Amino acid sequence: MSLPKAFTMKGPHGKTVEVPSVGFGTWGAGEYGWCKEGTIAALKAGYRHLDCAWKYGVDHEVGAAIRESGVPRSEIFITTKFWPNFSRPEHVEVCLDKCLEGMGLDYVDLFLAHFPVAFKPTSEEGVKKAWAGATASDEDQAIATNENGDPIVDLEYSAFDFAEAKGVKGSFVPTWKAMQKLVSAGKTRAVGVSNFSIRQVNELLPHSADIAVSCNQIEAHPWLPNNDVIAFNKKHGIVTTCFSPFAGQKADGNTLLKDQSVIELAKKNDMGIGQLLQSWAVQRGTIPLGKSQSPDRMKSNQAVRKLSDEDMEKLNSMDLPNGEGRTIDYSEKWGVKLYVN
Repeated sequence: MSLPKAFTMKGPHGKTVEVPSVGFGTWGAGEYGWCKEGTIAALKAGYRHLDCAWKYGVDHEVGAAIRESGVPRSEIFITTKFWPNFSRPEHVEVCLDKCLEGMGLDYVDLFLAHFPVAFKPTSEEGVKKAWAGATASDEDQAIATNENGDPIVDLEYSAFDFAEAKGVKGSFVPTWKAMQKLVSAGKTRAVGVSNFSIRQVNELLPHSADIAVSCNQIEAHPWLPNNDVIAFNKKHGIVTTCFSPFAGQKADGNTLLKDQSVIELAKKNDMGIGQLLQSWAVQRGTIPLGKSQSPDRMKSNQAVRKLSDEDMEKLNSMDLPNGEGRTIDYSEKWGVKLYVN
């Protein structure tokens, strides 16, 4: 049985936006040069949802891929995100303009705050000249650092709970309001967040009557199902997109893709492993953002199918304790406690 091809997302002023239920991630983990050909292959394989970010440093490659693919821009749902070095209200638009210029676009479909954190910039001029890429230093990205080489967090514009924990006042609301203005300016169709906890999204909801929190992008896979956040998002009509749907590598070297239980379920359902995991994600009402460099896997990964209740429960039961399945966590490096609901 088939699963939804798209989910409906809240847009501005009561409007809605259709989002393809399987997306293609453009983060290359330093593998620059891969992105253009990979994105062309993904679009030719049928993907119509691209997940991007300024930090990935591949906007030019994504833009070139879109143009060379022959797929009309109007048929592609494009997300991008600003890194914490742009989290001051006056810098949010600077980042979006950089992304649009890099991709050669007039607008994106969804613009997200990559994290609920703000970094202190090196200077105004540095922000204007900031660039991301495989060789970009913190200085190149206009990120001020401390004596240990870690980013200096600007608590004034970070989520309220980070500031509260340090005994000072801070809020992400001014930045959120700056993001909303970009919808009115026509530079993005919707705005949302990424890696925000429940209480951090709650801070924004009273300021989201006309222009909603449309999406919260989080890490989610059977090792880290993130059930509480997903349930909260559904309650408030917020779409959940999921990065790292195949998980990362644990300290002992094990990966979800090589987990015997997952392999057996994939064989049972005559599916590829990525196809199985993305089917699980879509069946939960979330949008997985997997990545592959193989055209065959690209096709199979988006061919999601309904799983039995028994198989869903087996995957649901793989949650690792104490967040051990989490792939991305900058809490120690940034000196704030991320993901506390």
